[in-house]
Amino acid sequence: MRRLTRLRMVEIGVAVLLTLAALVFIGLTVWAAEPGIRVTDAWARPSLGKTNVSAAYMNIVNDGEADTLNAARSDLVEAIEVHQTTMSADGVMQMRKVEGGLPVPAQGTLALAPGGTHFMLVGLKKPLETGGEMPLTLEFERAGAINVRVPVRAAAAD
Repeated sequence: MRRLTRLRMVEIGVAVLLTLAALVFIGLTVWAAEPGIRVTDAWARPSLGKTNVSAAYMNIVNDGEADTLNAARSDLVEAIEVHQTTMSADGVMQMRKVEGGLPVPAQGTLALAPGGTHFMLVGLKKPLETGGEMPLTLEFERAGAINVRVPVRAAAAD
């Protein structure tokens, strides 16, 4: 009877330890999945020839409250500007600089894509080559700074 009691105590102890481990895991998972900003599908165009400009695109997904993207920066460029491409009534594509930040809706996505809103990379300090990466820091009003690694891929892939 005593052996059975010790065995049962060991089983209970193991069950308690496994339960505690599961609770810790669940707690860490919930903490890691806290609502906020995340970036998906980021990419930049390779620079062409001796040009010192390029463009970067991405989806900024907001799982939390509304936020504003105020700026972007990288050590590889002199400046990053937000540009909006539009089609005029006479069929001419126009690109204009956007001032004042970009709203990122609560529970929504801000899409930076070819032919629309995008980052214009001005004054590249070195060429962007296919297969490389560009470090980028996004500055948000609420979320603060978020670092992103932006892969460089051929324009034909868009």
